[in-house]
Amino acid sequence: MESKLKLNQGDTLKQINHRSKGPMAETDIYTYSIINQAGEVVSTVEYTDHTSINGFHRTQTVVQKDMSGKVIVEAHW
Repeated sequence: MESKLKLNQGDTLKQINHRSKGPMAETDIYTYSIINQAGEVVSTVEYTDHTSINGFHRTQTVVQKDMSGKVIVEAHW
């Protein structure tokens, strides 16, 4: 997932939340903050990992937004 994000030199990811949803908790949703070298939060990331109950097909999605809510990266695989 990290390779899909736009990170500057020295930026780090910090997980701030995790939740599961679905009748069998088949979807995991992780929320991260991207923190620069000065310790400031510069953007947020939501990573979703879903495993289909029928056929066990796995889908992953990542959305990176700046602090104003503008989407910087949106990728699905």
